[in-house]
Parts: sequence; C-alpha cells; structure tokens
Amino acid sequence: MSKRPPLSYTTTRLTLGTFLRIMFRPRYLDRDKIPVDGPLIIAANHLSHIDPAFIMTAMKRPVSYLSKKEHFDSTIRRLVFKQVGVIPVDREAGGMEGLEEAIKILKDDGAIGIFPEGTRSKDGVMAKGKTGVARLAALTGALVVPVAIRQTDGVWPVSKRIPRPWRKFYYKFGEPMKFPDEEINRDNLRKFTDNVMKEIEYLSKECEEYWESRKIIPRMKKYIKSKLS
Repeated sequence: MSKRPPLSYTTTRLTLGTFLRIMFRPRYLDRDKIPVDGPLIIAANHLSHIDPAFIMTAMKRPVSYLSKKEHFDSTIRRLVFKQVGVIPVDREAGGMEGLEEAIKILKDDGAIGIFPEGTRSKDGVMAKGKTGVARLAALTGALVVPVAIRQTDGVWPVSKRIPRPWRKFYYKFGEPMKFPDEEINRDNLRKFTDNVMKEIEYLSKECEEYWESRKIIPRMKKYIKSKLS
C-alpha cells in the first residue's frame, strides 16, 4: 500500500482541490483505473497550465511532477511546488538530476506525473511523445496510466495570462500499461512510447464523443425528435 502522504501535501491538495472545484467544472472519467499502490506513472497530453493541478487533486495518492526549473522563479509558485513535490528539471544540463529523483520515487512505490510531449500543445494536436516515459517504466517496472485531457485549453489558453473560470473540461483515464519484458533499447523505448501516445489519442477521441453527447442543444434536439417520431 502507498505510504501516507505528508501533511503538507494533504493540506495543499485539499485546499487547492476545494478552490479549483469552486472556480472550475472538471469531469473525471474512469478514475477508478488508477492503481492505489505500487510504482505508477501518469502519462497525459498537455494543453494548459492547470493540467497537473487537476490530476493531482483527482488522485487519492501523492503524485510528483517534473517541471522545468524556470517555473520555480516565482516565490509563491516555488513554495506551492515544494509542498506538492514538484521536481525541478534543468534541461540545459540534460535533466538527469530530475530523472534520477523520479526513478527514486518510483522505486519507493511512489507516483510520477509526466507529459510525454514535453510541452503544452498550442493547437490541440498531440506532438510525438518523448521516450522518457518508457525509460522510467522500463527502469522501475512502474505501470503507466494513459490520460486524455480535453478542453482545458479553453479554460486557460496558452496565449492568456489568467484562466477562464466555470468552464467544463474532461480527464479520461485508461487501462494501466506495462513496459514489456524486452531489452531496453532505442527501438523498444520508441515503440512503447508510441503505444502510450496512441492510447492517449484513443481516449481523447472517446472523451470528445462524451463531450459532444453532454451538450444541451444536441440532446434537446434528439429528445424532441424522439417525441415527434
């Protein structure tokens, strides 16, 4: 069973979660697919600044995120990041220190969140995934849960400095994936990463279908049509 999270993490998570639920309208689909214990990697597409916060508040276990060190320049952000276990990554130095910390957490049966694309999408189209997610899974035996995120780019677009409250958006969790019992080489890392990205894309399409089905006007039209037929 996963270790009890530090009080600082729990307090920050509950406080942040309450605030976010008041300000926004997140919808989590198939959240029960998240394993409650064991090493875990949450791999998601990336649309907005708020993506990590909502994954963190959705999970019942602590999850640490890798973030480039430039995000730690703000005093307030640095304080919050420290409380929730965000790991700084120095990309100019190769990011090895951050990856080593992530491996340490996973080998201690912890959870890591990662965006395989490496950055936010500016047009909603997923980029090719980087193989870091596969390498972490291969080296630690961690399960990878693919997550599709939809509509958060409408809540906090890349071009905006502040978010837009009270908008719906969706997170859909997929079945856990495990790196196969194969040699850890470039081809196998690439293949596993591509499979993770394909699963995220599939979940994203399912999420979009769910989003369309929940729109009020199409549902009203369907209802009226059924009554008239």
